[in-house]
Amino acid sequence: MKNRSNRYMLGSAAALLILTGCNDDEDAPVAPVATTTRVSTTVIDGAIRNALVCLDKNANGQCDSGETQGRTDAAGSVTLDVPNGDVGQYAIVAVVGTDAVDADHGPVTVAYALAAPADQTGVVSPLTTLVQQTIATTGGTSAEAAKAVQDQTGITTSLFQDFTKVAAPTDGSVSAAAMARLLVVTTQRQSAAVASTVGTPALGGALITQADLDKAIQQKLLELLPALVTTLSDPAVLAASTPAAREAALLAAATTLVSNEGLTPAAVATAVAINTQPTTPATPPTASFNLDSLTFTDAQNYTFRTLGGSLVQQTPDASNNLKYVDRRVRAVNGNVAKWGSGGDPTRGSDLHWDGTAWAACPINFENTATVRDAQGRGGYGYCGTRETGRSSRAAIDVSGKTFLEVYTQIRDAGYTNLTIATAALGSASFPTGSAVLYQTNTPLTNAVAYLPVGANSPAGTSQLVSRYSAAVAAGGDATTQAAGTGCNTLAIGANGQPTATNEINTNGSNVATLEAMIAASTGTPCVFGPGMSFTYQGVQYTSADANAAWGAITLDLGTLGSAPVNSGTAPGFYTGNTRLRVAFGSGNAVTYYSCKQRFSDGGTRACVPIGSGGTYTITTLGDARALSFNNLPVETTPLNYKRVYVERAGRVHFGYQSKPLVTNRARLNMVAGTALLGQLGLVADDPTLPLALTAGSYVGTWDIRDSTDAVSPTTGITVFVNGNGAVSCQDKELNNAALGCTLNITDPATGAFSFTTAGGSTATGNFNFLAGTASGSYVDPTETPPNGNFVGGRR
Repeated sequence: MKNRSNRYMLGSAAALLILTGCNDDEDAPVAPVATTTRVSTTVIDGAIRNALVCLDKNANGQCDSGETQGRTDAAGSVTLDVPNGDVGQYAIVAVVGTDAVDADHGPVTVAYALAAPADQTGVVSPLTTLVQQTIATTGGTSAEAAKAVQDQTGITTSLFQDFTKVAAPTDGSVSAAAMARLLVVTTQRQSAAVASTVGTPALGGALITQADLDKAIQQKLLELLPALVTTLSDPAVLAASTPAAREAALLAAATTLVSNEGLTPAAVATAVAINTQPTTPATPPTASFNLDSLTFTDAQNYTFRTLGGSLVQQTPDASNNLKYVDRRVRAVNGNVAKWGSGGDPTRGSDLHWDGTAWAACPINFENTATVRDAQGRGGYGYCGTRETGRSSRAAIDVSGKTFLEVYTQIRDAGYTNLTIATAALGSASFPTGSAVLYQTNTPLTNAVAYLPVGANSPAGTSQLVSRYSAAVAAGGDATTQAAGTGCNTLAIGANGQPTATNEINTNGSNVATLEAMIAASTGTPCVFGPGMSFTYQGVQYTSADANAAWGAITLDLGTLGSAPVNSGTAPGFYTGNTRLRVAFGSGNAVTYYSCKQRFSDGGTRACVPIGSGGTYTITTLGDARALSFNNLPVETTPLNYKRVYVERAGRVHFGYQSKPLVTNRARLNMVAGTALLGQLGLVADDPTLPLALTAGSYVGTWDIRDSTDAVSPTTGITVFVNGNGAVSCQDKELNNAALGCTLNITDPATGAFSFTTAGGSTATGNFNFLAGTASGSYVDPTETPPNGNFVGGRR
């Protein structure tokens, strides 16, 4: 009886008494089995007292009667006696009401809700709330969701720790505590802005509750993460030197953000309907597409994208995956271009590292998506492993509603992937079976990628890194250096300023290795004296900043802002954009810079260091090496990508790794999409047929030269194929003089073309759409011999 089975200990109280009575003297009394487990958690922005904390068993975001719950103490802590079967199964919710007190920020004046994942319950904070909302949206794990949030925010520490007990970072990176506080004040500002919608009907008629509103706000914050991160890099926030000043700066920034980009009362009805949409039964597979995006000005100028496939592609395979093809169409003045991946036909050549090889995403590439679960959630893989993630979808029936009514509803809800000149919508209505598919995509991984430029492309091509000579890289005071030496070997433009912006070596060659790039990017500029000036449209603009050529000795990380260069009205000496740059020090140390951009030519000037402790890492990826940067400063977080430099085949390319940013789309199913396009006079490709290229697909800048000529910026012809179908040429051997020419794409499927110039030369050959290369033969009566072969490539 000493080795009694556990099943006996789970019996009734009477049975236990009987068994105890039968024990001999050596048996100890059997203790009752515990039915609950004590689970402790801490609720923080600062430590929050009197927050109501519960196990959210019905996933409605509030604490209902019958759910295990308790109130936090002055340290923000509470211990719940959770039934054993519920431990680790449900998210924790903290309702922070106006009767709660934040130890760091005082009494709570606007109520809000926080949450934490079921398997990470030690801390409930604004950061764990982002993680839990990501889980709810995607159906992913807490680890996947946490990584996605970290990648979007730039926070490098654990999102599940008590950040109130961790020192703020001193290296210029994103502070977890600062982000948490910004999330709270933005939530409160957003909640106040839409509070009037509680008790009003959502789409479908159900009345909106406070819990519905809290969930809609939490989802909106995921969408606003890039803007929130940008706020933390705002000079007004960075300059705040006291807690009170920082709080005031964050409140002001949150107010502006909610006003400009937040959830509006008109959007709440749609947002709540999406979040509370009932599950729908699976439907039999069929050939179909979704209209993913549309920009329509008129029947001659538009862009749209569909995602879909044939019956076979839409039928789940043995791995429960569906296939879909990306189809993009653009018309400029009636000239139609069709292509697959990338925001422009020229980006169809991008390569990414798939873990084994450098892979492309050719026309009609079959992307994958898993069959959605009952909540409309599923996984996806775009272009193989270029981007993988999870998505959620809610379908809203719009049968019988007018195009204008539905379009207005979509735009009012904040969805911008459909932009239509409303006069073209008329009074027509959507047919039976039409639905808007509100979809949220959450990337989990993004591959390193770059746009390849072949060996036939000359130096100065925008996708290739070129550097100045060692004399220029050494920097120094040009006014003390002899003519033709040191900094005085740097080319000087017509405005009297050094032309460093195109980063071309004085000998016209590109950088061959990462080491050569590093050695030439010293961060020690050539200084040509005090002050700078240029004349634009008859007006002279000046700057008191030193005339230092920073572009020659730093490398690009990205540009913040989209103000034009040398176009329109000059705002002053500088554009107002910020150029983020990097230079290399000893070991693998780097220095990051924030620089101004000269209006006249986009030149990099007036750089100042930002952040600290930056480093770089070089990784071997197949036959290439990739250099990436670590410990990036907060100023870089608004960029939607991370800069990567890729060395491959003897050249260094400007590469990138997209950040996993949450995107929201209002797609139309095939019935609705076909009807809308038809109303606009457009037709989508049949999803059962392969996508076919058009002549307009070969848009871009193509450099062509004799195959026997050396690769050089001064040999051959440059052919500009514009989006509207217009073609122009330059003769590089005559200092880029204009050259009359004609181009005819005779077979878009193969890129076959014929070409003539005003000088009587003719050529026939092929453009390779995917590889971005050109080859063929020519006849030039002005040369001896008159016949030859040409090679070339797209920039």
